[in-house]
Amino acid sequence: MIRRMATLMGGSVAGQLVSVLAAFALTRLYSPEAFAHLEMFALVTGIGAVLGTGKFEQALMLPKQEGAARSLLWAGQRSVGYAAVLTAIIAWPTAAWVSREWALEQWSMVALFLPVFVAFAAHTRLLEYWHHRQANAGPVALANGGAPFAAESGKLAGSVMLPLSGLVWGSGLGLITRWAIMRRGLKEVCQSAGWRRSEPEPGTSKAHRDYPTWVLAGSAMNRLAQWLHVLLLGIALGPVLLGMLGLARRTVMQPLSILAASAAPVLFQSATEMADGAPLRRLFWKALATFAALSFMVWLVVMAAPDNTTAWLFGDQWFGVMEVVRLLVPWFALNFMTAGLGSMFHRVHRPRWITALDALHLLAVGTGWWLGTLHPEWFGGGEWGALVGIVWAKCGYYLVNVTVLIFAVMTHGNADR
Repeated sequence: MIRRMATLMGGSVAGQLVSVLAAFALTRLYSPEAFAHLEMFALVTGIGAVLGTGKFEQALMLPKQEGAARSLLWAGQRSVGYAAVLTAIIAWPTAAWVSREWALEQWSMVALFLPVFVAFAAHTRLLEYWHHRQANAGPVALANGGAPFAAESGKLAGSVMLPLSGLVWGSGLGLITRWAIMRRGLKEVCQSAGWRRSEPEPGTSKAHRDYPTWVLAGSAMNRLAQWLHVLLLGIALGPVLLGMLGLARRTVMQPLSILAASAAPVLFQSATEMADGAPLRRLFWKALATFAALSFMVWLVVMAAPDNTTAWLFGDQWFGVMEVVRLLVPWFALNFMTAGLGSMFHRVHRPRWITALDALHLLAVGTGWWLGTLHPEWFGGGEWGALVGIVWAKCGYYLVNVTVLIFAVMTHGNADR
């Protein structure tokens, strides 16, 4: 497990190094408004990538037989097609309204291509889990390192001709590159599970119906909760603050999310191979300690950084971002922990617990925003009351999530996997 995780993290670190280095130039070439366009694009493709698979990528890791796994891939690929169509139905008619209400001048053009980008993002997620099923970390690590290089190159190239949407098109290029790398060597597998073919092992997808129902519903609420701040704060506080939030996400949360996404499937596969009882618990506590230590280190570095750190790194127009990053880092660190450990809920067969927690997440974010808007004095006052309320709500939710997961693992005693 450690070797595969190291391989994956190596690719992730290389990719993030490219992104961090490019940020020094991009923040001087693009305005906060351009980063606001990128945030909205990341919202749509991020939700589409997770929901567009029907959550069958999680189930891919479970079957012992190859035929059953291909049936789940078949179901996932069909879900990707449905997701692309649904994206078009929602994004195209609302493009002009979103452009006007969120002050995103170039959004109407971006919206035309959203279904394509959602399809690439969702299918890539399926392919990634197939590689993890085969314990093949190489293509995933290569994609984690190569896709950011393509994305940042595209963003740099588009800065002159597309000062507001160049970041979006560069990110789209990164999604396609990531898909292409993941797809290499899997042509026969994807074709055998193509949507025009019948299910390779009939009845398998039906046997895993908890995933496109309970797990999908939970993921929908979770993703909406994760991105709701973009919708609420973007329309209330404008594209400049939204762009600042985007830079904070890019420099702190995104690297942590990629590390968590790389580690989670490895942890899940190792947990499925581990016997119930003491061996499983030892694995869990070791993983929890690792994620907690990394989270604390990130928090410590951010809190110790000088006020002018972002201005020095990214240009004078980003001076205020350091205050935003400090505000958000507890949220980002705790999110990293829960994202990395969350697959353990599947190992102990608690998909409905995930749904309940995701409902709580959505409720917490909405409540935090409402209280912060209605009573900003409760959260220090000022125009950022709603943002502070959301951060407090998210931190509370993540602590509940970890507590429930500990309880689930410690009380799991069913040896029949």
